[in-house]
Amino acid sequence: MHLVWAPGSHVDEDDAVSAVTMMNQICASRGKPLLVDMRNAGNTSSGARDVFAMPHAATRLALLGESPVDEVIANFFTRAHMPARPTRYFTSETSALTWLTSD
Repeated sequence: MHLVWAPGSHVDEDDAVSAVTMMNQICASRGKPLLVDMRNAGNTSSGARDVFAMPHAATRLALLGESPVDEVIANFFTRAHMPARPTRYFTSETSALTWLTSD
């Protein structure tokens, strides 16, 4: 799965619930890895981060960013929210996809 936010999006808890609900519907029978493209996103609320950290259909989560700020946000997410699945930050989409599809 691939989740891309519109440039400058403010992702709130309702947005996160909608995204997770759709992922769960798409993957109802079997979990799948998720690539989250955060390169152009704006702010993600604390409530949204809580939702993304809870168990859902994603088996692995790759956070794709492009700046030191993106990396700080990704590291904060993984340390503060302790996601229920393996989660890593990448600046290369190819590396992220390789990690997501490896066992």
